Amino acid sequence: MQDRAETSPSAGSLRRLDPLAELMMLDTRAKFPMGFFIECGCEGELDREKLGAALHKVAYRHPNVMSHVVWKAGRPFWKLAAQPPELLWDPHSAGVDPWRPFDLSRDTGLRLVVLPSTRQSGSPAKWRIVLYGHHAVCDGLAVCELLGEIWTHYANRPLPSLACSEVPAAELSSASQPIISEIDKPIAERLTSVLAEALRFLFFFPAKLQRNSVATQRAAAEAKISANGILPYAESCVSPPYRILSFTEAQMASLRKAVGTRNVTLNTLMMAASMRVLAEWNREVNGSQRGIRITMPVSLRPDSRRQPAENRIGYAFLDRTFSDCLNEETLMQTLSEASAWIKKSGAAGMFITAIGILTKIPGVLWLILRLPLCFSTAVVSNLGDARRCMRTELPDSDRGQIAGNTVITYVVGVPPVRPRTTASLGIVRYGNHLYVACLTDERTLGPAAAERLLARMYAECLHLASKS
Repeated sequence: MQDRAETSPSAGSLRRLDPLAELMMLDTRAKFPMGFFIECGCEGELDREKLGAALHKVAYRHPNVMSHVVWKAGRPFWKLAAQPPELLWDPHSAGVDPWRPFDLSRDTGLRLVVLPSTRQSGSPAKWRIVLYGHHAVCDGLAVCELLGEIWTHYANRPLPSLACSEVPAAELSSASQPIISEIDKPIAERLTSVLAEALRFLFFFPAKLQRNSVATQRAAAEAKISANGILPYAESCVSPPYRILSFTEAQMASLRKAVGTRNVTLNTLMMAASMRVLAEWNREVNGSQRGIRITMPVSLRPDSRRQPAENRIGYAFLDRTFSDCLNEETLMQTLSEASAWIKKSGAAGMFITAIGILTKIPGVLWLILRLPLCFSTAVVSNLGDARRCMRTELPDSDRGQIAGNTVITYVVGVPPVRPRTTASLGIVRYGNHLYVACLTDERTLGPAAAERLLARMYAECLHLASKS
């Protein structure tokens, strides 16, 4: 197992990690840090002191954000850290690597990174603000709320109150339970349905993304990727490891029309596009026609109360054969039905229940995570409407929300990649625009893999929109 220093039982106030946070800790590796990213673009003046003060004020409201990890009797525990999360301002000029892996034995699991984007009269006119966090601390929805609180305090507005950090166990368990229409079914029927899905999971062997030839990688690294929506990055050693795709307002309107015509959600269309892109990628590389599995995070928040930042998600697994991916209309309809079943059955919460059971058996979860198996082809996370996720009352404008003299022009996020699950996609709406971020393991997939996947996503989404 990973190296760690044990602490004595009397070493301060300790809190147990929740099952998902413990999973994230055990699955952390040197080459695969369990780091996720939430980025927002900003225009206008940015006050470094005010931003740092806002970060620290917000951090002290959330115990996980202000904690590091200690080990006791072979188990990880949260312990309050001496220092708040770092604010890294223009790390390129400072010669600092902002994306270095977290050492949770010493530091907190969150950083706020400020990257100047363009300059006007010697001063930055555009900024990229990135909240980089370890997934043991909290999930992506919680980070969006943290981002909203930071901007709220930055704009000199009062912060919303937090509900008690200790949510009753009955409420936590109810978040993963089926909705009423499903509960009405006999328990034997519900168990049969869930067990059938579990067996399908165990006996479905998804393909992992394949690596292109050296010649293809070299050509991709030298050529400009042909997707107009991919946001340009300044050439810098501190540019984030992911890339971002932006759909225009007109393209977003076409996508909305397409899902309305088919009577499906935008999430369903994006999941279908992701599956088709992944399947076609493998077919072009080596002719593989193996099935595709997407891991989809699902919120398990029991109500709308604002809670301290932590993990309140489960996971659903969407499996489709290669032939399933060929017929786009059937694929979207079956994915729409699967999404409805996931919501009704509470299947995503059952994943957390299973993890909780496995964490009670020392060493078992760690061993499972290191099996040489591909558990999923890719992770695809849809945060939905970023303004709603941030839960702020900042004034709006045509360009975005306004915090003081700064305008927030976009928000996007992306989850971490894992061994053999070497690509992740994050989907976010902000205003009338749609953003898709892609993170890949370039050691496995080769250079420019994120750009190439986004270029395919761009073309596939517009293809599906054109057929509505």
